Amino acid sequence: MKTCTLFNGRSGGAETIGPQVEKLAERDGSCWIRLDQLQGDQQLVDIIAERQPQRVILVGGDGTVSRSLATLSSPNDLEFGIVPTGTGNDLARSLDIPLNQVEAAWDLAIQGEAKPMDLIETSIDEPHLLMNAVTAGIGGVVAEEVQTETKQTYGALAYWMAALSVLSDPPKFQIRMKLDQQQVIEEDVFAFCVANGRCAGGGFVIAPTAQLNDGKIHVTILPALSTVELFASGLNFVLTNEDAQRRIVTYNAEEVEFVATPEVPCSLDGEKGTFASIKFRILPGSRRLVGGPNAAFA
Repeated sequence: MKTCTLFNGRSGGAETIGPQVEKLAERDGSCWIRLDQLQGDQQLVDIIAERQPQRVILVGGDGTVSRSLATLSSPNDLEFGIVPTGTGNDLARSLDIPLNQVEAAWDLAIQGEAKPMDLIETSIDEPHLLMNAVTAGIGGVVAEEVQTETKQTYGALAYWMAALSVLSDPPKFQIRMKLDQQQVIEEDVFAFCVANGRCAGGGFVIAPTAQLNDGKIHVTILPALSTVELFASGLNFVLTNEDAQRRIVTYNAEEVEFVATPEVPCSLDGEKGTFASIKFRILPGSRRLVGGPNAAFA
C-alpha cells in the first residue's frame, strides 16, 4: 500500500517522537511530509494529489488530525491512520490507538483496517469541520487557561489542573438548544459538549456511548448546580460514572443548534472561540480512518 506521512513538528511530542517515526516511515517506504514547513493547506492538497497515496499517516495531536482530515477531502476513498503525539489525543482514544507506544501505533496505522467515520459540520468558517468534539462553558474556559507551555510541562494533567481552577467559581450560561429542528430545550448550564467521539480535554469521557459512525451528534449538558454538587458530579461522571444519568443530561441528533447568553467560550477540536450561537450537522461516513480492535465503531 502506498502511503504518505504527515508530521507536525510543533506537536507536543514532536521533538522526542519525531525521529523515531521518521525511521519507521523510511523503513516502510512512506514519503515524509513536514506540515510545519508547508506554506498552507493548498500546498498539502497539491502534494497529496501529486503523490496519490492510498493512505495518509497523521503524526501529531488532535489539532493536526482535525485540520488534516478537514483539508484532505479528495479522493473520497483516501484512508487515514494516526500516530498520536499530542497532549490530549482524544480522537485516538476513541479509535483505540495505542498511546505512548509509537511503534505499535505506527504498525496499526500502516496495517489496520480503515472504516468510514462521521464528521460534524459547523455554521462557522473556521473550523468548519470537526472530527471529535466541542466543549463549551467550563470546557471552553479550560481551553483558554491551558497554555502551550503548561501543556508541554504537564501533558494531559494540564486539563485537570485548569478544570479544578474554574470549579471554585464556575460560569453559568443560559442556553436554548434545538434538536433536529423540533425539540427545544432551555436551561441554565455550566457546560455542554457536542461530540462525535467519546473523549475531550485529554481523556475526559463526555459521551461514553458515542460511536464514530452512528450518524449522530451526541450532546451532553451539565446543568447549573451548586459548587459542591458540580464537583461531585464531575468526579463521579469521569471516574466512576456513578449517578451520571441523574446529573448529566444527554441527547442524540443529526442537527443541533445552540443560542447562549452570555456568549459562551468553546473549544472546537482544540481551536478556541466564543459564540452566541452556533449550528452543527452530522456528515455520515465522511472519512475513512484506521482504528484498533476496540475502536468506537458501530
